[in-house]
Parts: sequence; C-alpha cells; structure tokens
Amino acid sequence: MPLSHHHILFAVLGRTPQILTETLYALCVLRRIPIHEVWAVSTHEGRQDAIQKLLDPVHGQLYQLQQDYPAACGQVRFAPENIIVAEDHLMPIPDIRTRQHSETFLELILRELWKKTADPNLVLHCSLAGGRKTMSTYLALALQLLARPQDALYHVLVDPPELEHHGGFYYPPPRATPIVLGDGRTLDAGDAHIDLIDIPFIRLRERMQIDPNQSPAGYRQLLEWVQSNLDQSLVLPQLLLDVKKHALRIGKSEIFLQPQRFCLYWYFAGRSHNRPRHVQVEDYHAYFEPAQSPYFSVALREGLLQRFDRLDPSGQMRASFVEKVLEKGELPMSWVLQTRARINSQIRRELLPSYLVPFYMISAEGKRGRKCYGIKLDGQKISIMEAVPG
Repeated sequence: MPLSHHHILFAVLGRTPQILTETLYALCVLRRIPIHEVWAVSTHEGRQDAIQKLLDPVHGQLYQLQQDYPAACGQVRFAPENIIVAEDHLMPIPDIRTRQHSETFLELILRELWKKTADPNLVLHCSLAGGRKTMSTYLALALQLLARPQDALYHVLVDPPELEHHGGFYYPPPRATPIVLGDGRTLDAGDAHIDLIDIPFIRLRERMQIDPNQSPAGYRQLLEWVQSNLDQSLVLPQLLLDVKKHALRIGKSEIFLQPQRFCLYWYFAGRSHNRPRHVQVEDYHAYFEPAQSPYFSVALREGLLQRFDRLDPSGQMRASFVEKVLEKGELPMSWVLQTRARINSQIRRELLPSYLVPFYMISAEGKRGRKCYGIKLDGQKISIMEAVPG
C-alpha cells in the first residue's frame, strides 16, 4: 500500500467514539500507516459525543493521543465538520429508529464513499467497529461495491475485553494508567492490546467498470448496475469486430460477413459500445437506431459510408453503394431490413451455443411504427479492431 498517497480513516460512529482512537492507534502506531484525515458518518447524538470526548480543547482524547504518540499520530486531522450526520427533512437524525432513517444512512454512506473513491490518490481505511449493526453492514456492502484495490476494511478488538467500550479507555497510553471497572477491579490501560482485524471482502468495482463522473441515483440503482453486469459477464463472451477480416469473433466462433453487411453490423455494434453509462442496457429505445420509414436516418447512412471508406480507401465501395442502393441520397429502409435479415440468418447458423444468438444478432424492439434496431449485448463487452493496414 503506497504510503505517499493520502490516507483516510473512514468510520461509522455511534455512541462509542473511542473506536476512532483505538483504530488510529492500531493504524498509525502499530502498523505505521500515516493517516492524514478522519471522516465519520454518525447520528446527531453520536456526533455530539465525539466532539465532547475526542475534540474538547482541554480533555479531548484525540489530542491526548497525538501528544502521547506525536511521530505516529501528529499529522492526523479531525474536526467537527468531518463528522457527517444524516438528515430527515433537513433535521439531523438523533438516532436510527425507523426504516426511513436506516435507508437515509445507507444512501449517505454510499454517497460519501462514491466521492472519496473517485480520487485515485486517496487510500480508504474503513472501520466497521462503531455505530449500530445496520450502519456497519451498510458500510461493508457499499465498500464491496465501490472499493478499489488499495482500500481496506477493518474491525478492532481490545484485550482485555473489559476495556472494550469502557468509558475511560481510548487507546493504550505509553505509561501506566489505572482504570477502575464496574466490579471494582483495576486494570492498567497501558497493558491493553489492540488487534486490528483485516476483513476480507469481494471487490466488484472493476467488474462494474464504474465511471466516477456518473453517480448513481442511489444504492438500489447501483445494485441494478452490478446485477446487470454480473448477469452478462458470467455467461456472455466478448464480441470482437475484426475490421480487416470483416469478421465477428464471439468466444471461439468466428463469423465472416460480406463487406456491406459487416459495415451495417459495425454501425449497430458501435451504438451499443457507445451507450452512455447512465443508460441501462435494457433501455433499448435510448440507444438503439430508430426506424424511419421509408428511409433510415442520415446518421446511419453517413455511418455506413464512413465505414465503407475505412474498408476501401479507393472509394469504389462507396460509389457502388451510392449508385445501386441509395435513393436520391437516402438510405431505404428495405435495404437495411433485408441486410439485417441476412446477417441474423448467418449468425443463427454459425454461432453456438444457440442461447447466445439473441445477444449478438441485430434485434428489433418496440411495436409497429416505433421499432428500433440494435445489438443487446452490453457495450462494455464489445471491442472493435478498427486499424486496417494500408
């Protein structure tokens, strides 16, 4: 893990703010990771407790930690504005008491992690030791979706366990510090041990091909992105268009198309490949080519002509198409549909197993008069080898 990067401790926080100092001690003192900032998501009551117990100018335990271990912890920045509180109708939520409160915290955690994971120079160290169990679960779920290779998830354990969540224990100080337990026994906080447990988790971010500039509307939409991507990636092979050979490579299959047919398929594959990230794969009307009887669009006509020029720089292919197919410069719908039918017929004959065919053929979606045409395969699985040697 690169120490030159900006390291942040990100935690969910309830009424036990000592989990922050315990985790900082484990990261900075024991593992010698230079944490630069601390950020926490909490309730209104949790925020007040943290400010009172950690950030009090005289008795704040964070400042005490920095005084006891200045070389390891002196650079840590943590301020009241670093504690983010969920709101319900613009009012801070005092505690999680309803389903709506719970969902609000989920969206808040997701939003904060989304922003922070957009910075490649930032390393997230996330602690799920604090807050309610629902908050910890949400943090783990959101991190599973958004974490990059450099990010980590932890839990902290205190030994002896009697000191865990004890109001007087925040970290093992470098000196003898007696703490009186509820049963009258006394333990030395200086003899305590902090174990930082690395929590393994599956990282799905790379499989989703997340665009950090396109934030999802919420957690449920993010789940839909993941599920759609997994559904496709687990069973559907990549589609590679080999322009030089006029061929479609689908898994182990290689389908050679007549040049004009290849260019039509190439055009539709390009539309699917360039589908905006915020558009769902199943929202075909948003990126398929709309039918316009009796002629197709200027974009399709020009797209075909440009591809003809790529295959045949001499211009003969273009000239023949303009003369024999175009009608007063317009691309007739009849030619597109006939060519599509021939392409699909060839794909049905040559592509195995047959269940793959609907994802790679040129499909028609919609009712009569409102049909649109395109390739249903997720554009992230489409590659185009456009270079043609001269």
